[in-house]
Amino acid sequence: MARNYIIGTAGHIDHGKSTLVHTLTGTNPDRLPEEKERGVTIELGFAHFSLPVPGVANETFEIGVVDVPGHADFVNNMVAGVGAIDLGIFIVAADDSWMPQSEEHLQILTYLGIRNFVVALTKADLVDDLEFVTEILADDLQGTILEGAPIVPVSAPTGLGMDELRETMTKVLLETPAPRDFGQPRLAVDRAFSPKGVGTVVTGTLTGGELPVGTQLTAFPSGLKTNVRSIQNHSSTVDCAVPGMRTALNLPDLPLSAKGRKGVSRGHLLVGGDPGDATLEIDVEMMRAARPIPGQKGTQKPIKSNQKVFVHHGSGRSQARVLFPEEIVLNPGDESIAQLRFETPVHALVGERLVVRDLSGEATLAGAIVLDPHPARRRFRSEERQEFLLARSEGAEDLGVLLRTRFERDCFVTETELKRALPFSVAEVKAMLKKMTKAAEVVSVGEKYLAHSAFWKSLVKNASKVVQDFHASHPDLVGMGTDVLREKLGREVEIEGLFEALLGQLEEKNFKVADNLIAHRSHSLELPPELEAPAAEILRILDEAGLSPPLPGDLQDSKERRAAYQFLSRTRQIIPLDPKVTLGGAVFQQTIEKVREFIREKGQVTASEIRQHLDTSRKIVMPLLERLDRDQITKRDGDYRTLVD
Repeated sequence: MARNYIIGTAGHIDHGKSTLVHTLTGTNPDRLPEEKERGVTIELGFAHFSLPVPGVANETFEIGVVDVPGHADFVNNMVAGVGAIDLGIFIVAADDSWMPQSEEHLQILTYLGIRNFVVALTKADLVDDLEFVTEILADDLQGTILEGAPIVPVSAPTGLGMDELRETMTKVLLETPAPRDFGQPRLAVDRAFSPKGVGTVVTGTLTGGELPVGTQLTAFPSGLKTNVRSIQNHSSTVDCAVPGMRTALNLPDLPLSAKGRKGVSRGHLLVGGDPGDATLEIDVEMMRAARPIPGQKGTQKPIKSNQKVFVHHGSGRSQARVLFPEEIVLNPGDESIAQLRFETPVHALVGERLVVRDLSGEATLAGAIVLDPHPARRRFRSEERQEFLLARSEGAEDLGVLLRTRFERDCFVTETELKRALPFSVAEVKAMLKKMTKAAEVVSVGEKYLAHSAFWKSLVKNASKVVQDFHASHPDLVGMGTDVLREKLGREVEIEGLFEALLGQLEEKNFKVADNLIAHRSHSLELPPELEAPAAEILRILDEAGLSPPLPGDLQDSKERRAAYQFLSRTRQIIPLDPKVTLGGAVFQQTIEKVREFIREKGQVTASEIRQHLDTSRKIVMPLLERLDRDQITKRDGDYRTLVD
């Protein structure tokens, strides 16, 4: 059984990173001819070795090693390699001690949130007073993430300290949490190439979730879909990659990027599951180290609002503008909420770490934690938005905080939307939602929606009052138009799906919704006193007229009689059959029974036979029969009508 971890090296140029990796793994991570000729790591190097798990038979730590460049000119390549490491091996040469790139690498690792370290004090055979050098280095590490990390003096060429280094790494790995698996595989591409006859191959460190052969992935920023044909881990074919594995994927249906052609290249991201969309804006908490980087004057300059920077995310970098909530500047040692506005879309998760460097690519300026990967571009500086982001900045890794702030901001979401952009499994989200529902913080609405309890309770109460107030103002109307209700509620119901869900909730609370009208079930139509006499007159005329009624216009020859006619029609006390025929309600019901009895007796009848049976005119019988057909009392078949079963 294997426990998979990624170890990354860091440190100043020529402090022995690649030599140490070669000694640990037997693999020279410098693969380019230029690297071997110059003795300088330019590109990312990769290697692999195993360590036994103490006290556990047949179990090993399978360790992928990412060797990064130390030269200042290649720090951009360095950042691309350390975003997914579980254990950092920070390398300092005993004969050179702390150097500018040592400080820059330290700050980058700090910004990326790496927590587990071993310090390898290389070239230990070249100094006379090793104890003194170790003490000086420990002093240099005070107040940094390396404070308290074990320092192991080593010499890769002679083998000095290498066994102790392996033992120390084993101890730290035993206390290092396994790479998280939250069901969304993510692979930041650090190499992409196309061997002859194979198709596209990409490599990277897998995070987020298991990745079996056949999985469909989405490539960002292109949005192209692809399927995994085969997987390798350190040249061995596997059926499924797991988080913490160095992974090579064969993606034959995904082309390499080229001018004018979408595809995949280094710096791109592959995501499984239902990843949602990339975005051009991300709200973050940005922070700057107080310690200067020697030789980098740019790192001491303030970052200003609207300043252009490079943002490193995963193995890629994108150009962006920084926007602060107020007209402030970010100096070394400061932190602030900010919005990054990118030139190309970025796919990120809440809690992911970013590194900010200047446009020259020569200075590391700041780090950032993603607080909201799908923010609105507008109203970034609003008080509500700042409260939301500040709350998240205090709990960017706390699922409860992330869900509560989302509900407080959006009030109404689908469960699918809620899970997107969160580095937590479906089971973790469901468990927290169950807890929040039990605590009356959240309420389920229908089959797929969730709402903030206080918001939903207030909205349902408000909508109920609006309808009841409408009944009080319009006692003669059957109900309130649902479009009128939507307009009255305003912005509260603009969220997609919310108004329909609200109508469904109201139907469960003694309201009825039909024909684009809503009414309380206790609502009964009331005739205003001034219309009582005109209404009685209309009813009398139609009752006496039977199946020879006057024209509807003759019944509405005054303002009062028009209003009374409309009320009687809405309450079905009179039945308009068409613009020229209206029957009294009682006459209509009596006529229906006569038609039913006649058809039962005959089995099937023609319109002419019904007209003769009712002793009325064609002008009356044709709209009458059309109404009975619509009401599914009768059914027409050619010239005949029968009863509907």
